[in-house]
Amino acid sequence: MSSSRGRERTETRQLHNYFGKRVFITIIGEYLNTSILDNIFTMPYPFTLPTTSAISFITNFNSPVFPSLPLVASEHRGTVRNLLKSYKRLSPSQQATQLPQLLTALTTYLPNLLFLQSSLHSGDVLPSDSPKPFTPSWRTNLSNTTFPSAAKRISHPGLDYELAFTLSTLAYIHTLLARSQFHEALSNIFPEKKQTLLNNAIQNLLTASGIFTYTLTLPQVPGSAFPVDLCPATISALASLSLADATLLAVVKQDPYPNYLALSSGKKEGSGYLYAPPTAPTGVKALLLSRICIAASVHAEKALGSLVTADVVPELRKYLESLQKVARAKACRFLAIDAEASGRVGEGIGWIILARNILGEKGKMKREFLERREARGIEKADSTWGLDAGRLEEVRVLEGLEEKWRRSNDAVFFQAIEAEVGLAARIPSGREVHSVKSWEPPTLDAGQKKGLRREDGLAERMEALGWGSGSEEEEERPAPSRRANTEGGYY
Repeated sequence: MSSSRGRERTETRQLHNYFGKRVFITIIGEYLNTSILDNIFTMPYPFTLPTTSAISFITNFNSPVFPSLPLVASEHRGTVRNLLKSYKRLSPSQQATQLPQLLTALTTYLPNLLFLQSSLHSGDVLPSDSPKPFTPSWRTNLSNTTFPSAAKRISHPGLDYELAFTLSTLAYIHTLLARSQFHEALSNIFPEKKQTLLNNAIQNLLTASGIFTYTLTLPQVPGSAFPVDLCPATISALASLSLADATLLAVVKQDPYPNYLALSSGKKEGSGYLYAPPTAPTGVKALLLSRICIAASVHAEKALGSLVTADVVPELRKYLESLQKVARAKACRFLAIDAEASGRVGEGIGWIILARNILGEKGKMKREFLERREARGIEKADSTWGLDAGRLEEVRVLEGLEEKWRRSNDAVFFQAIEAEVGLAARIPSGREVHSVKSWEPPTLDAGQKKGLRREDGLAERMEALGWGSGSEEEEERPAPSRRANTEGGYY
C-alpha cells in the first residue's frame, strides 16, 4: 500500500513540475474520462467514402484473347460495391475495422480494371454492340451540396471515369487507415508500438499523396461533366493535403505535449508513461521541428490555393485552414520552448502569444466551455467533430505553457515580453522531411493473365453471377441515425 502511494506521489510531482499547477489540476480531474481520447486528436481528414451503382463490363466489352476478363473485372467490381455499401451503414468504430477488407478488394479490382483499359487500347478487348455505352455512376463525397442527403450519383461514360473514382477511393481508404493508426498510437503506452503505428500512418498518407498525384496523369475529356471530386484542382489539393498531414505527423512523433494531453483524458494504464516523461525539444532539434511545421503549413496553404475556384464541401476548406494555422502555431511553440529553456522567458511568452494569435485565440479560452463542447460533440456522435486539425489540442498546450511561464516570469525573471511583429519576421523557412515517391499501380502477373484466357465454365459463371437487386436508379437503404463524416456524403 505504501509503495503504491509513493508511486502516485512521484507521478503527481513529475506531472505537476512538467506542466504547471492549473493544467495539472485539469489533468487529474479528467484522468478517468476514457471517452475523449479518440476525439481530441483529429488528423488526418475524415473522408467519406463514395458509393457506386451496379454495372457489368460484360454488356459493353468482349475479348477473343481474354474471354474471362470482362467477367472477372465485373465480379471484383461487385465486391467493391457491396463493401462500400455495407461500410456506410456501420458505426464509426466498426468502419475502421472494415478498412483493410476494402483496401484488399480495391487492390484486387484495380489491376483488372487497368488491364481491361490497356487491352481495349491494344485491341485485345473490343467494344460490344450494346446500344448504351459503358456509363458508371458514383456518388460524390466532396462536391458541395445544400443538404447532406442531396449528394447525387453522377454518371459519365468511359473507363477513365471509372478508373479516376476507383483511384480516389483507394487514396481515401489509405487516409482513413492513417487516421485509425494515428488514434491507436496516441492511446498506446509502449514506445515501440507507438512508433510503428505512427510510421505506418505516415506511409499510408504518403501513399495517398502518390495515388492522387498519379490520378492527375489520367486523361480528362475536354468539357466533360466530371464532378468537382475529380477535377485536377481538387486532386492536386488532396495530394498536398496528404503530404501536409504526413509532414505534421513526423513532428507529432517528437512532440511530448500531445502525449500528456492523451494521458490526461485517457485510460489508467497510461499512468506508467509518467515515470519517464520525455524531454522537451530544444536547440537544433527545436529549430528543425519548427521548420518541418512550416513546411506542413506551406503544403496546406498550397492545397487551399488549389481550391480557390472549386466548389467543395466547406468542411474540407475548414480543415485545411485549421491545418495551416495549427502547423504555424506549432512552429512558434517549438521556438518558444527553445527560448524558455535558454533563459529567454520573455521571448518564449512572445512566441506563445504569436502562436495563439495565429490560431485566432486572442482571448483566454475557458476550459470548462471547451470540455462541455467536447462532451457534446462526442455524445451526439457529430461527424463534423474532429475537423479542426488538432486546433483545440494546440490551444490547450499553449494555454498551459503561457500560464506557467508568465508565473515564472512574474516571480523570478522579470523579462519584457517581446513584440509579435519582430518575432513573426524571425519565423524560419520550411524544410521537407518526406518525398512522395511515384506510385506504381498494381498489375496482373503472368499466371493471372493466363487464367483470363480460359473459357471453361464461363457461361455458367455469367448466369450465376447476379448483379444485385438494384440498378443505377435504385434507392439505397438509409444509414443509421447519424451524420456522415462530411456534409458532402452520401447519407
